[in-house]
Amino acid sequence: MATAVLAPDRAPEDVLGPSPRPGLRPRTVVALFTGLSLLFGAVFAAVVPAAWGPDESSHFKRAYQVSQGGFAPERLPDDGPYPVYGGSVPVAAAQLMTGHGGPPRTKERGSDPLFVPSEARDRALAAPLGDEHVQTSFSNTAAYSPVPYLPSALGARIATAADLGVGSTWALMRVLQVLSYTAVVAVGLWALRRTRFLWAGFCVALVPTALYQSAVISADSVTNAVVFTFIALVLRATVLNRSEEPLSRFELGAVLVSACVMPLMKPTYVILSLLLLAVPLRRYPLPRRADGRPVAAALVLAACLLLTLLGFAVWMSLAAGTTEAMGILRGPEERHMVRPDDQLAFVLSEPVAVLGVAARTILTLDWQYAAGVVGQMGYGPGGNINGPFVGAVCWLVAVGAAFLHGPRGRASRRVVVWFAVVLLLNVAAIFGTLYLSFAPVQSGIVNGVQGRYFVPLALLLLGTLVPLVSARLPTTPQALRRVDTTVLVLVPLSAALAVAGYATVVHITGHYALP
Repeated sequence: MATAVLAPDRAPEDVLGPSPRPGLRPRTVVALFTGLSLLFGAVFAAVVPAAWGPDESSHFKRAYQVSQGGFAPERLPDDGPYPVYGGSVPVAAAQLMTGHGGPPRTKERGSDPLFVPSEARDRALAAPLGDEHVQTSFSNTAAYSPVPYLPSALGARIATAADLGVGSTWALMRVLQVLSYTAVVAVGLWALRRTRFLWAGFCVALVPTALYQSAVISADSVTNAVVFTFIALVLRATVLNRSEEPLSRFELGAVLVSACVMPLMKPTYVILSLLLLAVPLRRYPLPRRADGRPVAAALVLAACLLLTLLGFAVWMSLAAGTTEAMGILRGPEERHMVRPDDQLAFVLSEPVAVLGVAARTILTLDWQYAAGVVGQMGYGPGGNINGPFVGAVCWLVAVGAAFLHGPRGRASRRVVVWFAVVLLLNVAAIFGTLYLSFAPVQSGIVNGVQGRYFVPLALLLLGTLVPLVSARLPTTPQALRRVDTTVLVLVPLSAALAVAGYATVVHITGHYALP
């Protein structure tokens, strides 16, 4: 039977039977993503007041420390029973963060905007960074490796050399994060070019939470992008590859590098590197022995996993002490209640009670997690600021349409089970990490988990479902064009509504928290 050769820029419809041409070429889809990501990233960067992102002050301090060559966590001198980690930052930046960082904890009137401009804030933003520094703590972000801060640290380094003001420095660091997020995710989207799953990736890459995170100083911007691209490349080589086509050398390099750096983004993502075990060695574009055995591919895979585990182990050893310092986030009154060693002893000795903790957490907070995945945008008095419900519905309809008009996929039962196991283990690791390092000992619920933590796993969830969900909507050319139009209308609309909702709460009418 003859096999059709596909042009590199065509997106074949991965369905049984003839392949209808899509309305848009893959390079056009990637270009649209790039434009929308840069647009909404820039808008969020401008709309969100400096130091108002989630823990943005702490992330700025860590990024600045990295820009000055401070790669390992630095323990500060202290006389108390608990360690404190941090470093030195410019006095001018510290004054902005101390006096104007983050939304107010309470509001006298819920109808007042959260953000109120002032001359004092304007002066703090205009002040040059200068050479005078002050020592400050940031135990929660000291645990991060330098890798996810490289774009923002580059911005801080440029700003220091150019003697920019605090506000200009903040803006430059945010812009570089938007650029890095867009560039890295574009690689992942391009890896999906031969299947209509590209549209599902388009939706995930432009979920409002990810756009917001890319526009504030944070370790999550680069982390989200690298995990997205890694998962896209793994899916391209497994469940989405019906043609048995190997990865290109660039794609192989990208997936291996991503696997090695993911544990340096967040330690829990070391689990995701196990997805490489599902990629057949025949998909590696490497020479084989005369007997056909892929020895070179096996050696490359083994070396990658070894480097991944080594990087994980080295960083965990460097950052081990920061776990004991996390209790400071709960305030001086409750700091003594966070004892990771005692909490671990409880988890190991009372597994049934721990299962009850997990059940109570999911049953009581699942709606908060769901809202956070689609549109979580920083903090307000009494809770998170979430995007409009209508915007969330727009995004969910778009991703549903893209998925149900997408490929059927092909994968063995073992691959699907492996994907599901890795996904569940990673979710469990997120909850477990927060329970050990942030929740009081024997707490009946897991504290500190937020929906935005699960954004990087959304593409893996959809990819795992591809071989399991056999039902697909009509894939005629007319139907596919309607899906393309639906996605291209609803995804930007969802992002626009998220921007409008955030701007309304922060700059116009206030938070309206319930009494």
